[in-house]
This record gives sequence, C-alpha cells and structure tokens, in this order.
Amino acid sequence: MDFKRIQIIFIITFLFLNTFLIFTYLDKNKNYYTSSSNQLIDFMEEMDNENIKLPKFSETENKVPYVQAEANSLLEDNIDKLKNRSGTVEKDGSLYMSLLSNPLALSEEEELTKEDIKLLDEFVLSDQVLFGKQYRYFSYSPTEQKIVYSQIANNIPIADGTSEIVFHLNNKKQVISYDQTYAGPVTVQGESRKLITDKNAVEILYQNDEIQANATVGKPKLTYSKTLSLEKLSMYAPVWYIEIVNSGSTEIERVDALSGSMIRTPTSETPAAEESAAQ
Repeated sequence: MDFKRIQIIFIITFLFLNTFLIFTYLDKNKNYYTSSSNQLIDFMEEMDNENIKLPKFSETENKVPYVQAEANSLLEDNIDKLKNRSGTVEKDGSLYMSLLSNPLALSEEEELTKEDIKLLDEFVLSDQVLFGKQYRYFSYSPTEQKIVYSQIANNIPIADGTSEIVFHLNNKKQVISYDQTYAGPVTVQGESRKLITDKNAVEILYQNDEIQANATVGKPKLTYSKTLSLEKLSMYAPVWYIEIVNSGSTEIERVDALSGSMIRTPTSETPAAEESAAQ
C-alpha cells in the first residue's frame, strides 16, 4: 500500500474541505450583513405608515449640565411676605396652597390667549406669589382645568412637579386657587454634556411601543427632572418631556436626554390635555 500517496490525497482533501468551509462562512457572513443592512428601519417612515402625526423636530444639538438645589424651607420661611395671604403650608414646608379671594377671569376661548398668559404672568410676578420671577408658563390642560408654571433652572423648566405653580380653574374659566412647590435656588454642576435629539427621544418611545398607530406626538420639551434626592440636596438631569395623544387621552412620557433611557414614571390625563400655542 502506497502510504505516501494516501497521505497526499488526505492533505489535498483536507485543504479543499477547509477552503470550502472558509468560502461558505464568508458567503454566509456577507449575506448576514447584507440582510442586516436591508433590515435597518426608518422609524420616521414607519410612524408615517401608521398615521402617527409628528411635530417639527429641532436640528439644534444641545449640551446641558446637571443642576443642583439645596434642601430648604423657603416657602414656609417667607409666607408672611405674601399680600392678601389666604393659604396654608404643609407641615414639611414643601407645598403652599392658596385660595384666591378675587378669582382671575380668563377669556372664554378654548385655549389660552396671549392676554390670558399676560394676566397670569402679572399675577405670578405680583406680591401674591413667592419667588414668581423664577417661574414661566409651561402648559395648560382644559380638561383638568389647570395651568402650570414651572421654575426655570439654567433656562430650562423643571417639569417633574417639584417646583411649579399650578393654577386651578372653575367651570367659568376663572382661576380660583393655586398650589406652589419650590426647589429653591439652583446651581450648575459639572460640564455641559451632549444630549440626544428630540427626534431620537421620539424614536426611542416608538421602539418601546409607547406610541401607537394614529397617535399625535407633541413637540418634545427639554426639561429638568429630579434624579437624586438626598437629605441636604437634590440633583436634576435633562429630560425630554413628550405628550402623546391617542384616542382622546394624553400620556406624558419622559426620556433621559443623556442616556436615552425611558423614565418609567409617566403621568396620564384623560381625556386629552391641550397646550396653548399662544406665545
């Protein structure tokens, strides 16, 4: 038996087999990447196909730092400075609730008008509200009969309920009372960091099935939300605040503007809350 010849045949066969396997692997890999490339989803197109109404997105790339607020009792400490005071402070000093002796009559329009906002601005800046210069109009919900002013920190509203003035309306669209929370003076912490875009935030919500077919997505708002609460201070991080209206109800979704992760503490309003475009 010619063992040398048999050895050569085995070596040639082995080489052919290896070559075949290598080419098969490369071809399979090529097909995989081609397939993966073809499967890249255009989420904007997908949402359009599902009749989801989208806002106009910003092309601005934002860079925003964290901000910090120290624990305080400033509402309670300054309550005696209010004119025509007719309210009370909760025991922990975090919330002031006031009834208006003279209700503020707003327009009869369904949405807030510029005149309505001007009237509210004047009230907020008056001596009937503490630290009013630090708050700005944020949203209006006619179904819940409330108007929200948020404290501005680093030119960005705090929109998590920890520092806001909520005006309550009656059926005649009159402001009859308000509640106030106040984070206190805020300071910037660390350097500004690049944020995901408002478009990215909406895509993240869609990928996580938070936006259903035929929904209407409101213009995302860059806000601050409390992410860390210690005994002596609180830290606030940038968050995209997004209203999604579907089947007569509005859900508030939040996406971390730094990490892109969803913040699983949405609030709901039923039926739909509407925000005035009067600016």
